[in-house]
This record gives sequence, C-alpha cells and structure tokens, in this order.
Amino acid sequence: MANTKFMSITNSIKRYIVRTPFAENVKNIQARILYAGIPPLKSEVKRKTVYCISPYKTGTTYLASCFSPEISQHEPLHHVTLKYLDKNFDDFFAKRMNYLNLKLECSGFLSAYISELSENEIAKDLEYIWTLRPPSSWVTSLINYYYRSDSLLHFQFDFVVDLFWKRKVGIDLREFQIGVETKKNQEIIDKLIQYYFDWTKKTSLLKNVTYIKIKEIDNNLPLVETLIDETSTIKDRSKNAATNRAFSYKNESIDAEYELLTANLIKERNSLS
Repeated sequence: MANTKFMSITNSIKRYIVRTPFAENVKNIQARILYAGIPPLKSEVKRKTVYCISPYKTGTTYLASCFSPEISQHEPLHHVTLKYLDKNFDDFFAKRMNYLNLKLECSGFLSAYISELSENEIAKDLEYIWTLRPPSSWVTSLINYYYRSDSLLHFQFDFVVDLFWKRKVGIDLREFQIGVETKKNQEIIDKLIQYYFDWTKKTSLLKNVTYIKIKEIDNNLPLVETLIDETSTIKDRSKNAATNRAFSYKNESIDAEYELLTANLIKERNSLS
C-alpha cells in the first residue's frame, strides 16, 4: 500500500513537471544520466535483437506487449535514443542493443533510421518487422493520439515532437487544429503521408524484413514467435489507443496507392526468399 501511494505521488509530480518551464531541463538531465549509465561495447553484442520499426501508431505497443517484458519492450530508452542516436549511430546502436539485451524491441522512432540500419555492420544482418496500416487510418490515429484529453498539448516539452516529428518530418503536431480546415492542417497531413510512404519504400533496403498487416498481428504471432524463439503471453497484450477520437481522415486513393506499394514490396521480398 505504501509503495502504491509513493508511486501515485511520484507520477503526480512528473505530470506537474512536464507542464512547467523546467520540463526540458529535467528531461535532459535524466537523459544524460541514463546515457552515462550505458557501458561501452567491449566485445560482441550478447543478443541480436529482432526490431519492429514501423512508425508510431502501427501496433508497436500491442506487438511488444504480446511477450513478457523481460524479452520484449516498447520504445525503451526513448528520450535517450532520440537525443543521442544521431550523434554516433554506429557506436550508440551497438551498445544500446547490448545494454537492453532484448529479443524483441518495438520502436516506431527507428522508422526514420532505415538507411543507417541497412548500412550498419551489426544492424544490416538483423531481422526486422514492419507492420502495415492504411495511411488514412494511421493519420487519424496519430492526430487523435496527440489530442487525447488535450493532455499532450499542455506539455512544455514533448521530446517526441521536438526530436522526432520536428527534426525528422518537419512538422509540429501540436499545431494541428481539430474541427477546422486550415492550410497548416493540410500541410501537416501531406507531410505525414509523404514520410509514411518514404519510410515504407525504404524498407526494401533491409536484408531481412517481415511485413505484417496491423489487423493480422494476432494471426502472425506464430511467425514472430519463431523469429525470437519465444512464446507469446496473450493475456498481457495492451494497446496504446487514443481516448479522444475527435478527428477522422479518409483518402481512398492514397490508401489504394499504399496497398499497391506494399503488395509489390511483399512480392519482391518473397521472390528473394
């Protein structure tokens, strides 16, 4: 009971801090401490992780939770990775993988690093999973996620917005206005779709990649189990879903184009196996 009360107080303090001007400084201090605690790689990595690297809101939370947290995690070292991976990709990727020692990692932020993964001496030979979701559904889910109970909009510092969406895509999701049609809204949607296609196309650079439709994750769990040599823990599954669905986007022609693209990628991959 005492531990539960302590955790509740700690979480309340965290929720307060992220809404203050001190949020960025506090998060950066935490990131530096965590980064300093990751030891250098002195030998070969202990375990070669399987990575699900499709973008945020493509079932990565759900897939990670299908296995026990000792072997599978969703976006571990999230802020630290976004802050330091660009500084020295090869060194940090290797020691990060060795430090986490996971069989499966599901991290949407790695979708922006496919070129680096395909060229890195360790990463290029790993197994990857890319879950496929129609662009309309993906954009809808992503926008609604950032507007769930308006909580994220009140953050003084959101490292995912600043270090991923603004740095890698060139947009600030907090600028999207629900319930109105604006030039800025359309610009954000267009850039999201552009990068969604670009990231998916780049998966052809990966030597070993398995494509799974988001609605067929459950049916493909035996395949994932084979890749990581583990059995799923069905009872522990969870989804990172938006609670406020005030926005809806639908573009059938874009969805059809994406379906054709992914069908060709799967066909090409099957011809190589």
